[in-house]
Parts: sequence; structure tokens; C-alpha cells
Amino acid sequence: MNQTKQTTSRPSWAQVGRTTLLALLGGVAGNLIVWFVSSVVGEIRVDLLDVVLFSVLGAVAGGVLYRLLAWPFPDAQRRNRVFVAICILVLVVYAGAPIAATTAPYKQGAQPFNLLTVVATEIMHLVSGGFVIAAFTRSASQ
Repeated sequence: MNQTKQTTSRPSWAQVGRTTLLALLGGVAGNLIVWFVSSVVGEIRVDLLDVVLFSVLGAVAGGVLYRLLAWPFPDAQRRNRVFVAICILVLVVYAGAPIAATTAPYKQGAQPFNLLTVVATEIMHLVSGGFVIAAFTRSASQ
């Protein structure tokens, strides 16, 4: 009979910090690859610095969320399910941002997004989200 072991320990801030750094490095590296490949293909209308900053922001937000979820969900398996559900919800909501940036610039002084930029930024969202979800569901819960 297979029984799954339930982990009821809450991750420490230090553990979440290390996992956030792992998700941050993976997300930044992956998104830089997407940015450079896209810039070779055509004109990408998002600054490289913004790619790095938003990648960092996503990883830090994921770390804070994961640590906050440890309070109501001491069971790692349940906490991970809730965390993944929230991350997917955020990714779905943010899928509209690059599309909206085709009609209005995402920041002052920027050009509206072209199709390549929309596709690249949507891929970047998935890359960052994937690193955040994988890092926290595999590392911080152990």
C-alpha cells in the first residue's frame, strides 16, 4: 500500500530566500536567452533591463507568497497545490499585459509592442513562472 508522507514543517525565511535566488537566477537566465534570440529574429520592443527587473520581481513575489502560504498551510503538499494554482492564475491574468501593450506603451517613452515582442514576453512569463513553480514546489517544501 502506497502512502504519501506528509511534510508539516514550514520553510524558514532562509530556505525561502535560497529558493527565491534559485528561481530568480533561472528566470533571469531563461528570459535573457528569449530576449537575445528574439532580438536576432527581429525588433523586440522591451528593454533588456526591464526583462531582468520583471524577472527578479516575479521570483521575489513568488518567494513572499510561498512563505506567506506556509502559515495557513503547514502541509507542504497542500501548500504546493495552492501555490501552483495562484501562480497559474497570475500567469493567466498577466497574459493580457503584452497584448494590451500593443495599443499603449508599457511605460513612458516605449513603443507599443509588435507581434514579436508580444510572443517573446508571453514566453518570458512562462519561463519565469516555470522556474518559480519548479523551484518552490521542489526545494522550499523539503
